[in-house]
Amino acid sequence: MNNIWVIGGITVYMLGMLYIGWRTSKNVKNSEDFIVAGRRLPLGLTVATLFATWFGGGTSMGAAGEAYQNGFLGAIADPFGAGLCLILGGLFFVRTMRRMKLLSISDFFAIKYGKMNELLASVITIPAFVGWVAAELVALGFIVHSVTGLTPTWAIIISALVVLFYTYQGGMWAVTITDFVQMIILVAGLLFIFPIVLHDVGGLSTLQTQIPNDMFYFFPRSTKPMDWLFYLQAWLIVGFGSIPGQDLMQRALSSKDEATAQNASYISGIAYILLGIIPVTLGIIGRLVVPNIGNSEMILVVLAQKYLPNFGIALFVGALLSAIMSSCDSAILAPASIITRNIAPHFKKLDSKQELVVARYATLGITILSLIIALKFQNIYDLMVSSWAFLLVGCFVPLMFGIWSKKANTPAATASSLSGFTAWIIASVVSPNTPNELIGLAVSFVVFVAVMLLTYKKVAPRPLVDIYGQSIDLKWRGPIQKGYYEPSLDPVVEKLTARE
Repeated sequence: MNNIWVIGGITVYMLGMLYIGWRTSKNVKNSEDFIVAGRRLPLGLTVATLFATWFGGGTSMGAAGEAYQNGFLGAIADPFGAGLCLILGGLFFVRTMRRMKLLSISDFFAIKYGKMNELLASVITIPAFVGWVAAELVALGFIVHSVTGLTPTWAIIISALVVLFYTYQGGMWAVTITDFVQMIILVAGLLFIFPIVLHDVGGLSTLQTQIPNDMFYFFPRSTKPMDWLFYLQAWLIVGFGSIPGQDLMQRALSSKDEATAQNASYISGIAYILLGIIPVTLGIIGRLVVPNIGNSEMILVVLAQKYLPNFGIALFVGALLSAIMSSCDSAILAPASIITRNIAPHFKKLDSKQELVVARYATLGITILSLIIALKFQNIYDLMVSSWAFLLVGCFVPLMFGIWSKKANTPAATASSLSGFTAWIIASVVSPNTPNELIGLAVSFVVFVAVMLLTYKKVAPRPLVDIYGQSIDLKWRGPIQKGYYEPSLDPVVEKLTARE
């Protein structure tokens, strides 16, 4: 697809993203502007940046490729598990995070569980986002390669440089504004191509007669327990694993108030699932239209080449670039924020301007490391899904109990993170064909409860306070708008401790 008009359109789009980065850099005066956009985002921008961050290469290209190979069951983790994550985040987590005035997810671990757990959560979190950035860079590289004819290596490098520039310049402000623009282009592109392709194959009713029924199954038809465990793992690896993600919480923390954060999570989660069905369905249709594709993750680009005129190709490829760049910039900014807030201060106390310098250098370092991984492992969906395993086995359980149990304490969090992560690594080496992320999650949960029951009377749990040490209101933080700690994990804990 080496068409001069398509290349020109993509070039203009890339230059536009660079301009936004330069322009929004004027809003960045300190680290709070860079990391959480000064906590001033209204509902529309919060929804846009949440949706666009989630809807990246993993959904638009990776999930379409998985659906091409395995149908709906191949794409459970994303978009369906990812959409679940956004809704659960709004129901149970973001109000508390917003009240605590956090700048990073590791700030929570520092307040609730102490400095060691802050560092432990940071060390677990960073590899997850490096892997995610790598997945997005691979997706960008594939598209630029197909449009320009550049080698995949140079296509990935150029893509990385563009995203790095505007993220480095404008931080969360640049990411939010580009996400807003990119969301509009993405939705337009998907709604443009989907009816054209569907009409060509005769509609959904005709499609179902030409493609095996099992491609449309949403639940396993197997009676084997292992198949159902893998299915459950597919839901949880992103559905639970992304909840401790800095990218989700960073957007909640950037919103102007907690109601905005919660409502944005609901709206973006529902929109994500509904629109995420489009690339999954296009992937399945691709089996019929292009039965022998070399790389299934390129199916959307191939369909655009087949069905759309030059203008349409430019629009749709621009939409794919929008989806991927909006996730890539967020995934770069997230670990850079954690390095700035939760790792660098362990070595040197920083003022706000020094934090801004560190944040920008961290942005550069994360991009370089991710670029190296992207050049070595060029599979979008596997890189993305594997990344969230770090957070699922190492951070989710301590976060959940820390918010919804008054008895959650430091020894339980430390033991849970270390044991869950260790169990996952050992299981992956010893038995790679088992649901190892689920094993790690189960170990993390059991160890947290056991250690908490043994130690919470001896080691007092730390209270939930904001980053300035002030108490926060614990009322009305979840879907049930009454009382304290509702819903709560404590009734479960009380039953386990009833014999004491």
